Amino acid sequence: MQACIKTENGKVEMMDLPIPEPGEGEIVLKTTLATVCGSDMHFVDEFPNQVLEGLAPGAGRPEGFPMGHEAVGTVHAVGAGVTRVKEGDRVISACLVGCGKCTECMHGDYSVCTGGGGMLGLLILGCQGEYYRIPFADVNVARVPDGVSDEHAILAADIMSTGFAAIERAGAGFGDSVAIFAQGPLGLMATAGARARGCGLIIAVDTVPERLEMSKNFGANVIINPKEKDPVAEIMSLTNNTGVDIAVEAVGTQATFEAATRVIRRGGTVSGIGVYGPVPQVSMPIFGAPSFYHRRIVTTWCPGGHVRMEHLLGLLQNGNIDLTPLFTHRMKLADMPKAYDLFRAKTDGVLKIAITP
Repeated sequence: MQACIKTENGKVEMMDLPIPEPGEGEIVLKTTLATVCGSDMHFVDEFPNQVLEGLAPGAGRPEGFPMGHEAVGTVHAVGAGVTRVKEGDRVISACLVGCGKCTECMHGDYSVCTGGGGMLGLLILGCQGEYYRIPFADVNVARVPDGVSDEHAILAADIMSTGFAAIERAGAGFGDSVAIFAQGPLGLMATAGARARGCGLIIAVDTVPERLEMSKNFGANVIINPKEKDPVAEIMSLTNNTGVDIAVEAVGTQATFEAATRVIRRGGTVSGIGVYGPVPQVSMPIFGAPSFYHRRIVTTWCPGGHVRMEHLLGLLQNGNIDLTPLFTHRMKLADMPKAYDLFRAKTDGVLKIAITP
């Protein structure tokens, strides 16, 4: 089979690899749709291989690391002990899988599972290939309903779950005000999640005009380009200098995290879903930030488990929500290196790339 492999920092190549075989509790999927995620760019450009080995123990190969953690596939082979799916089923798996037995999984926190061997749960790698393997399949795989397209289903495997969780874990209620820093695919999902949750004023911040325009389609009332206006001053003005109830940080930089801490009201919540790849630590301002004291900060890795994904797929099937405008480009699996170059450059209005074999 053909698979996309990270051979060195900043570089991926297509290689011929054996089709994986399922072990006990595992399944092998034949890819029908894959994509590139912002996290993939962190993994390729910033994360050394030893960090990837910690995220996905045993996934590395002598030639490098298989890439990709978002895909839709049909079940190609079923390992011993798997009961919830069969060959031919169209399914998705959460990008972070849980063992279903450890303390974290028993609390429903599959993305921070300690039973799968990963330092932050167990990251699926290899979805940018013709076939890929899923461990603990009964816990982590959800069948895709006939009425849900591949383009919709793939979002429930990662960025829809993460973006919506940014709003959920912040405790958003009807009419709450929300500011979302960064409107890449993940930030756009947080914007859509805020609107689906019944939030009131939703403010989107980004420097890319096409992404700001897309944010209006997904529910933003106000858009702010930091190249044109100071977002902190503008958000405080929009809220009568009170601040928003919730500020979402969706890119993973000190500047955006600090801006988020400066715009929440006293007692408000900063919700972080960015990946802080090259950032060793983040800090918060004390002076000039009225909400430094008595505030809440939450962070979220992609919530997983089949029940979570089934709920999201049900929302996509029945909830009158259309997230497919995220897919701005289509490419073939053989062109994965070009897809990475396009996504890295953020040119031609790219948001998500639908990649088919």
